[in-house]
Amino acid sequence: MNNSLNEKLILAAIRGDDKAIVTLLTQGAQVNAPGRGNTTALMMAATEGYLSIVNTLLANGADVNVKNDANYTALMYAVESNYADVAMALITHGADIHGRNRYGETVLMSVARKGRTELVEMLIAKGADVNATNNIGDTALYLAADNGHTHTVEALIRHGATVNTSNLGGWTALMTAAAKGYGTTVAALLENGADVNAKNRWGSTALKEAKKVVSSTTVELLRKAGALE
Repeated sequence: MNNSLNEKLILAAIRGDDKAIVTLLTQGAQVNAPGRGNTTALMMAATEGYLSIVNTLLANGADVNVKNDANYTALMYAVESNYADVAMALITHGADIHGRNRYGETVLMSVARKGRTELVEMLIAKGADVNATNNIGDTALYLAADNGHTHTVEALIRHGATVNTSNLGGWTALMTAAAKGYGTTVAALLENGADVNAKNRWGSTALKEAKKVVSSTTVELLRKAGALE
């Protein structure tokens, strides 16, 4: 009987059925029962962004740090799905902010990629490593710059992010921002000491990459900062 209830609990979490969640828990469903791939109801609710269900499950003893077969926690799913409110609730309930997914990516990196500056600030305040790198050498700063999140870039720098770190391909945050024509992000990086003439493994620079996307504003910013042809 419990197995059936447990399966229904996970399905209710996927559907976002608050009433069913409460009923099933009352009937004896196990809040941490694993489903396919050892994924729990909490993980599913976090993935779908159902904050009320996440809170209900947490209040009934859901394990905030259990991992499934993919080595993901509920927090990892919440941040990758860009549900900041769910992520904050999980962090408040003791979610581990230091875990890494299969790509070596930290929660801070995922949040930076999404441009959720408020979560970046929260994670750093709780001890997240601002200069950690993933399996290919990307930092949170690089990922924020790669997506043009200027405010997040500035927040990371304020909290000690190293501006000129390069990944395995030799790409810096400035190079990737320039390559995508993110002028305000380029400006923020330059104001904080980005090396305008750094080269990647293929000998390309931020200026060369900016020219490829025909971003005249970005090209002008780089030239004023001393970029060489």
